Amino acid sequence: MFLGILLLLIGLLMLLNRLDLIRGDFWDWLWPVVMIAIGVNILAKHFRKSTTN
Repeated sequence: MFLGILLLLIGLLMLLNRLDLIRGDFWDWLWPVVMIAIGVNILAKHFRKSTTN
């Protein structure tokens, strides 16, 4: 699921960049999104683990 969401966000950023709706280089937008997605994934795993115990 995490990989699917990440690919969706990357595709969305690429589309918005291509349509000139966001300014700057694509990579300037990509790495913060990747970091946020990794953080959300870590938090989701933590909350899933704590609710099952």
